[in-house]
Amino acid sequence: MRSPIGPILVLSGLATIVVLVLLLFQNLGMRSDLESARAEVVELRTAVENLESGVSNSDLVSRLDELETEIRDMLPTGGGVGTPGSDSDVADRLDEIMAGIEALDARVDEICDNIPVC
Repeated sequence: MRSPIGPILVLSGLATIVVLVLLLFQNLGMRSDLESARAEVVELRTAVENLESGVSNSDLVSRLDELETEIRDMLPTGGGVGTPGSDSDVADRLDEIMAGIEALDARVDEICDNIPVC
């Protein structure tokens, strides 16, 4: 005597096998994607490590401080800067120079925030 549930069990078994085979193929595809992503990460790491570090933030700050000191030293004596018109002209020019230095320093800080090696 045959059971009417037999064909249903066979179809259920075949459906399970098909689903498992599809999961296997998906797993293999994801594994190859993962391996290619790992290879890309390794390439990017080596590229970043091979980049020149350039000038560090502390070097830029110290150089800007030196320039500021040199400018302040030259202004009272007029050492090669030229003959200033008045004290207010000198102060205005010094303010412009300081604003430029501060803007440059802020830009360097902004650039270095996005670069891990800076």
